[in-house]
Amino acid sequence: MEFDPAGRALPTVRQEVPRGWSATSDLHAFASSVPGLLPGWTARVHQVSDQTRLREQVWDLGLLDAAFEQYVMHEVAILTGPDHARLVAVPRPGVTDQFLVGALHPSSLPTDLHYLDNTPPPTAIAVGLSPEQAVAHVRQQFLPRYEQAVRRARVQALRAAAEGIEQASDAWDAVSDSFCDLEGWPVDEEGYSDGKVARDAAAWEHVETFLDHGPEVLAEVRAAATGADYVEGLVSDDLLRLRALDDTLQRADRIRHEWNEVMALMDISLPGSRALYASQAQEIRNSEVWHYASDLTFQGPALVRAAEYLADRIVAEQPAPTGRVQAALARSASSNPGAPAVPPPAPAPPHPPTPRRPR
Repeated sequence: MEFDPAGRALPTVRQEVPRGWSATSDLHAFASSVPGLLPGWTARVHQVSDQTRLREQVWDLGLLDAAFEQYVMHEVAILTGPDHARLVAVPRPGVTDQFLVGALHPSSLPTDLHYLDNTPPPTAIAVGLSPEQAVAHVRQQFLPRYEQAVRRARVQALRAAAEGIEQASDAWDAVSDSFCDLEGWPVDEEGYSDGKVARDAAAWEHVETFLDHGPEVLAEVRAAATGADYVEGLVSDDLLRLRALDDTLQRADRIRHEWNEVMALMDISLPGSRALYASQAQEIRNSEVWHYASDLTFQGPALVRAAEYLADRIVAEQPAPTGRVQAALARSASSNPGAPAVPPPAPAPPHPPTPRRPR
């Protein structure tokens, strides 16, 4: 970035990528070869209509990011693979016989990218124009580092989610007493209710992050941990805290599933009713899941610490990218045969007299 004499940032002026540097046919040939040479992947060449928006999705701090910043891209190839993996291939500016292949932010991870601050992105690679060699380099050189970066990002997303739930809880605790009398009974019913609704809503988005990524990280941790880790390792206490995490995630996911079914039923049986009742249904869902969100404030950090401690082992035994989720979950089930089954939900209590509201 350049600055004027007054210290103000000057706008970036991108140079045109000369079309002759990498023939359009080469990019198409590379994209068309991907499905046959990289099982589970597809690729398509796109005309670039909004480079700024595309650059915001680029997950790179090196050559690929610089290319998007400094040059106008006419066409790019987008590669889509298992587990919502997304790569991008662009002509390498200044080099007539190479592409740059790097990562786009995985669509499965949260769109709020602040958790990536401590997660180095996978470094893009330069590949030749031969489709067979290019795909081979992507498979052998780039995908392993991409998978490792995604794994680190997933753990950091869980860390941020646990912190988000705790922040929502702390924010409510800081003001909840102001709505109550000295004995803890609400004196401002509306303010008290609105505060809990806001807390539960703030927590829900972070619970969803755990529902989407917690089971896989938990499976990887259990597959990598040994008996010694449980008895005397540095994360032995954390591993013990994870015994109940399956139950927490499964019960919370059951609530999400039931809510999705209610929304689908509304759309089918009462078209147009979603707009009228969705907000109320969300409040009920968020309220029901708060108990499990509270559990995640101590189970979540334990999972993050264990995953970071065992990261090298998890990477060493990681299978090929395709089928990664299924393999990790299968290993988890076999390595934890004594895990308690999830009990059925407790029956709803009868309508009691007005109780003191839970804090």
